[in-house]
Amino acid sequence: MVVIGIGEAGCKIASCFSKGHKKILLDIDKFPSTCKKVEDFESKCPSFKKELTFRQKECWVFVCGAGKVSGATLRILEKIKTKKINIVYICPDPILATPMQLKRHKVAINILQEYVRSGLLNSMYLVSNREILNIAGEGPISSMYESANRMIANVIESVEFFKKEKPVLGSIAETKDISRIKTFGIGNLEKNEENLAFLLDNVTEIGYIYSVSQDQLDQQNDLLNIIKDRISKDKENKILSSFAIFSSEYEQSFFYSIQSTHYIQKGE
Repeated sequence: MVVIGIGEAGCKIASCFSKGHKKILLDIDKFPSTCKKVEDFESKCPSFKKELTFRQKECWVFVCGAGKVSGATLRILEKIKTKKINIVYICPDPILATPMQLKRHKVAINILQEYVRSGLLNSMYLVSNREILNIAGEGPISSMYESANRMIANVIESVEFFKKEKPVLGSIAETKDISRIKTFGIGNLEKNEENLAFLLDNVTEIGYIYSVSQDQLDQQNDLLNIIKDRISKDKENKILSSFAIFSSEYEQSFFYSIQSTHYIQKGE
């Protein structure tokens, strides 16, 4: 997997991926020192010819539109336009961000969603800083973002891993070509509860990935009914959903969800 971080937030998430992945980190130190404003990062964006040369056909790009370096995002995407590009866009917490950061975010999220809707990008995953911190749980201020960044990287790595594995039961349906705006959820199988990385409006499709311990697969009689009940509720809400169950070597069971839509999101 190729992961590309743009700006401080994007680079910190990309750095959390396992050693086996190719990491391309494009932070402020890779740009001319004369770049002061967000417009400068766009107009003075280096070619990054060496950094952005890779054989893999698909890549993941991480960026937060609140940062100045995000101004170079479209220029960077242009240089890898022949690749299958998945954007993971981090939405700043409106309470913690400055008015200028929120202004940058509003412009960036709208432009990138139009790009993904047009088919120039394969997908765009929206992640709310506020929601992902809630999932990560309380902790010291000095390390709270580190925990959130690791969680984002872990979810994407895990989902990509499961896509290549054979499930015990079920399969994840391919989403419609127009359903390119996405987010992910992390669920507690025991409580059958789910926390979302972004509160997506007008969800049209959901794919569930269940990672279940072998003991639970062997002993829990109502597991399939619990999953089918969730699928049925989605159907009542006019959401197309599918699931796949995988055997896990870990004692704790959990599930991920990938939620998709073709509706433009306003952000937070």
